[in-house]
Amino acid sequence: MIEETHIPNRFGRFLLMALEQSLGTPGFQAVLGRAGLRHLAAYPADDLERGFPVGLVPRLMAALEEMYGVGKGRELAFQTGRACFHLGISDFGILADTAEWLFPLLPSLTRARIGLETLAEVFNRFADGNIQVQKQGDRLLWVVERCGVCQGRTSFSPCCHLLAGLLQETVQWATGKDSVKVTEVVCAAAGGPRCEMEIELGG
Repeated sequence: MIEETHIPNRFGRFLLMALEQSLGTPGFQAVLGRAGLRHLAAYPADDLERGFPVGLVPRLMAALEEMYGVGKGRELAFQTGRACFHLGISDFGILADTAEWLFPLLPSLTRARIGLETLAEVFNRFADGNIQVQKQGDRLLWVVERCGVCQGRTSFSPCCHLLAGLLQETVQWATGKDSVKVTEVVCAAAGGPRCEMEIELGG
């Protein structure tokens, strides 16, 4: 039996707050009910104790698609990922410190890479994601070996829209660009060996 992986309560709290913000309270409660997770209406503590099971995240994402349909559900997941950034991730440790003194001095692609690498460092430290950020020409690639967004799911197409929204907002924040595009090019739930997100800055 594989031992359940846990992430800090604060990460779970950000996710649930963002989901409720995206859906409204009635929609949020309906999705929790669909996922069999009504107890999450009481948010976890705002601390770094690893008490939030990673396996609850794909259950919530699946419930979104079941409630709203695949297209709308994934759009809402993407919106929730963006909200996660603003509700707390942007203020998390060295992300805020990096932006304050270093970002204004650097080219956009470098700022995007540092923003993503800093986020990856947070996730690798607190969520065991085994994440790497790679540069491919004028694009960046976010590679995650153990994706907590889709683990245990099976999908006909990439489904980690929650993560895509978080990455898009991270890069927009780091660069000041509104034309950032994030595309999941490999997804473990859709048969891939891992999950990979391609990030383009646009014009």
